Amino acid sequence: MSGGAQTFGASPGSGATVSLQNLRLVTFWTRNLVFLIAILAMNYTLMRPSPVDLLFIGAFLISVFYLMLFRDKLVARRTVFLFLVLGAWAVSYFVASLPHVGEPFVGFELLAKSFAISIGFIGGFVAMSWDRRHFETFMKVYIASCVVASILGTLGFLTQNGLLTWDGRAKGLIDDPNMYGSFLIPAVIFCAYLMPRIRGGKLLLLGAMGIILFGILLSFSRIAIVAALLCLFAFIFYQNRANPRRLVLMVGGILAAGVALFVIASLTSADFTEKLLDRLTFAKAYDLGEDGRYGRYLQVLPMIVQDPIGLGVLQLEKIFPEPIHNIWLSSFVNYGWGGGIAWLTLAIGSVVVSMRNYRRTRDDIPIALLCSLIGIVLCASLHEGEHWRHMWLLFGLVWGMDVSRAGFVRPGAPRAVSKPRRATP
Repeated sequence: MSGGAQTFGASPGSGATVSLQNLRLVTFWTRNLVFLIAILAMNYTLMRPSPVDLLFIGAFLISVFYLMLFRDKLVARRTVFLFLVLGAWAVSYFVASLPHVGEPFVGFELLAKSFAISIGFIGGFVAMSWDRRHFETFMKVYIASCVVASILGTLGFLTQNGLLTWDGRAKGLIDDPNMYGSFLIPAVIFCAYLMPRIRGGKLLLLGAMGIILFGILLSFSRIAIVAALLCLFAFIFYQNRANPRRLVLMVGGILAAGVALFVIASLTSADFTEKLLDRLTFAKAYDLGEDGRYGRYLQVLPMIVQDPIGLGVLQLEKIFPEPIHNIWLSSFVNYGWGGGIAWLTLAIGSVVVSMRNYRRTRDDIPIALLCSLIGIVLCASLHEGEHWRHMWLLFGLVWGMDVSRAGFVRPGAPRAVSKPRRATP
């Protein structure tokens, strides 16, 4: 450890310094453990607030204590900016909803949204002290969480268990199949990232990818299946752009695995083919018509122009039979221009931050995180994704990643210029 690891008033070689260093290490690893347990618990969302929310809050409080053990360690500027953007989104939905606070469920809805978006800030707060090794550990834990969710969803589909399915579609212990499908997308990308980087266990990782893809397929979420395949192939093309032979082999292997999964599902369940053909369409009956999903998109556009403050939470359901099911339009029509601009800033800014991180490091982690986030946001563009903890988590990781930490910058890549900082675990 550097001299910056000294305690207040202690000499460099004193026992107090060693004790403080140990306290920092214990606090750092305890925070990481609590955070990763929360990742494992993310495949259960049937309660709000959920135990996972308490775990994330615990990780945040431990992070604050960890920072207090340093005299000059500050919160990264990007994390502060992320907090301001998320705060602007929150202020927008609170202001728009103030006239309706006394209505049933409005207060609870505001609380649920606040818990969800706080995970974005917590993720950024945690990630700013991570290096590549910590991000890769996170990926492995996220994959494990998704394998559990996929197995539960698959068992639910095969047995048609009402707790693990919705309308015959797999969902595990997650609210609905669409949220379930979007939750699994990052794990597929992380499997592709880790595959060429581990010496042993490639077959285990390949099996995990197959289980997770099978879970996405059984969700019968059209956008989740399309988004997963698009983002997976985009990442594979990027990762193997200099090795065409391996690229062809990987793409061919995934396509063969997809065909095998389809055949297995068809032979295992008589309902699978019927359900898949029923879902294999661009527009269902509830998508069409004046009050259908796509019709509602057109109808809210004049409402956005006419009401810059926004309608507030749970108010659009008084006009339409269902929510808007589009986070881009929802942010504007429900939370006003402030909410819409905050969402656009967050979404576009995430792409900019990821590309800057990549240019400064030439590391694949920023691209893996960006592909994962894009997949989730694509799903949220056709569904009500504002409560999706995994979406806000990915925002936090993208913005919280500190590329100036040792281990990120590859030889020959432009190194980020930063002030000298104290050593951390």
